[in-house]
Amino acid sequence: MALYHRTSNRAPLTLDVKIRHMGKEVGETYTRNISPFGAFIAMPEPVLNTDDFVEMYFIDGEKADTYLLQKGLITHSSQEGIGVLFAYDSAEFREMLHKRMANIHKPRVFSS
Repeated sequence: MALYHRTSNRAPLTLDVKIRHMGKEVGETYTRNISPFGAFIAMPEPVLNTDDFVEMYFIDGEKADTYLLQKGLITHSSQEGIGVLFAYDSAEFREMLHKRMANIHKPRVFSS
């Protein structure tokens, strides 16, 4: 089924995230790569499975101690982590993500 196959490219961006499953916190970790449609999240211990629904709380770097909620479906689970298809997002999350993604694509200028 096409639902389980990623169709967009992800940026190699590391964002801190807290994972919750069925109302319980699973842990604090980070993304390895992300797009507006999903992410691969590092999880050294496979405690979640394919088809589990999770809540992800991303830390907004511009607003200290502010978390942005994303909900998603795990489409891939391995020893390295989980692949998540976002099922819900907010304007605040997309704005934060676009700003962070724009920063990784800025050309570096070296002074002489």
